[in-house]
Amino acid sequence: MQAELATTFKKVRYYSSVSLLYLLTLLFAVAAFKPISHSIHTVAIARSLPVEVAAEQPSKQIITGKPTRIVIKDLSIDLPIDEGRFNPADGSWSLSGYHAQYAMVTPLANDSNGNTFIYGHNNKYVFGPLKKISKGTVAQIYTDNNKIFNYSFDSTYAVTPDNTSVLYYQGPSILTVQTCSGAWNEQRQMYVFNFQQIQDL
Repeated sequence: MQAELATTFKKVRYYSSVSLLYLLTLLFAVAAFKPISHSIHTVAIARSLPVEVAAEQPSKQIITGKPTRIVIKDLSIDLPIDEGRFNPADGSWSLSGYHAQYAMVTPLANDSNGNTFIYGHNNKYVFGPLKKISKGTVAQIYTDNNKIFNYSFDSTYAVTPDNTSVLYYQGPSILTVQTCSGAWNEQRQMYVFNFQQIQDL
């Protein structure tokens, strides 16, 4: 009887040891497999995400400057620019017989958008020579922050004095130079220049 008990006890010990060994092996395998599974799952998720086509570019810094001088070398125009202001009392704009004016209600010279509006008399001292302008003629606007904005002449058109649409332009950066035209200077002639580039003084 004792021999049978001893044999049974040995069997129980043996199977217990084997079972414990299997259990430990199983726990080790689960522990070892879990990080791998997690990594595979992470990679699978990463691969399923949309790929960004291009990194977002920082927004461009707009360069501006208040006009102080206009030069159109081909027409021998080189004028200081004064501040041009509207007087609501009599409906007139400030004007000089020998200088150009920058309409302060319009955008500063810039490399982004809007219409920088310069105006002046139709005489030999100011913008009289503009009637001889040709396509591609370069106008340079010098600014108070030591920049030179270069524009290329594109087109010209005439409007009546009460037409203020030029002040509400929206679009790429342009320069408009206005003077009078017509037999009695009864019209306003607009000379439109497209922005080209900026130079440092």
